[in-house]
Amino acid sequence: MSTVEQLRLAMVEQMIVAGSLRSRPWIDAFGQVPRSAFLRRFFRQSADLSGWEAVDERDPTGLAMIYSDVTLVTQLGNNPDLWDAARSSGGPVPGIPTSSSTAPGLMALMLEALDVRDGHRVLEIGTGTGYNAALLCHRLGSALVTTVEFDPVVAAAAGVALRANGYLPTAAVADGVAGYAEGAPYDRLIATCSTPAIPPEWVGQVRPGGVILTSLHRDLGGGPLVLVHVDEHGGAEGRFLPDYGGFMPVRSAGPVDGGERLAAALAVEEPEVSTRTTAIDPDVLDGADFGMVAALRLPGVASIGFEPVTGPQRWLLAGDGSWACLDEVTGAVSQHGTRRLWDEVEDAHRQWAQVGGPSRNRFGLTVTASGEHLFWLDTPQEVRWTEPA
Repeated sequence: MSTVEQLRLAMVEQMIVAGSLRSRPWIDAFGQVPRSAFLRRFFRQSADLSGWEAVDERDPTGLAMIYSDVTLVTQLGNNPDLWDAARSSGGPVPGIPTSSSTAPGLMALMLEALDVRDGHRVLEIGTGTGYNAALLCHRLGSALVTTVEFDPVVAAAAGVALRANGYLPTAAVADGVAGYAEGAPYDRLIATCSTPAIPPEWVGQVRPGGVILTSLHRDLGGGPLVLVHVDEHGGAEGRFLPDYGGFMPVRSAGPVDGGERLAAALAVEEPEVSTRTTAIDPDVLDGADFGMVAALRLPGVASIGFEPVTGPQRWLLAGDGSWACLDEVTGAVSQHGTRRLWDEVEDAHRQWAQVGGPSRNRFGLTVTASGEHLFWLDTPQEVRWTEPA
């Protein structure tokens, strides 16, 4: 047995033990489709966090990293030349990740939740390396799989890898937010990128009774994985999964530059600031359950850590210039702008605590035919907040 086979089977066994991989068809798919065939090179963050180093499968730890249960960055700054630049320089390069290969455990968890059956037609949003598309093709047959990728360079590389391994899904270079109407209707839609909301095009291209599985993008994170069933009236409804599932956002909803916002906040001369002591633990935003709720409740708000000589701080930064700074040593909160962002976090936490601090999978989402998003607890009748179309 080759080293690649040994590593692949060890990865599969790890996912089975962890519970993310359960059913025989997906165990077979992960056991037979080599991740290394689709992920030959990637970036690793440098030890001093100053940038990203170029790694490939030939490096001493390359294959072991490929077959570990981690997400690996494959592109920085939408620039396909940065890997070669990092490799030739021998040192780290700066950049913001714009494409990646999802952790296999999260891929397995989502594919299991998608509940595909023989004969199902599946639309994948976000081809990336092509590994997830290959798994779908292995399970269903290439004729039933359609995959869409925004970046033509990423799509071309995935196409080469898919063809080389005998997988021939319908592949399109397009904005995945619009889905892919040419192949509709689909039985299942799975997104390996995140969107601020579930696009109406997705709902319209999945048959009534079909399933959409995606992660909602929020700058605070939270990893809100939601699975909804499309209804016959042009809407969809379902629950958030119990597991964290964070993805890079679609290009039309790129991540907020928290550093840029922080620099703008620090540059304000003598801002009008209100200061008090926090009423909640500074770490609540990092909790698995409330962290998701807070992220959903504060769309467009970014969080960034900053450490001056006085000690670590957590900043919340909104697009209108409002900010909150929490001193993690003293618990003092300073707020500026038209919004009191830490007040909003505390209000959301108070409401969450009043109903018993529910886990993330007790929350659900209804998408109306007009595109409005209704977030509820336990039943669709218990709507807690809404977002307009």
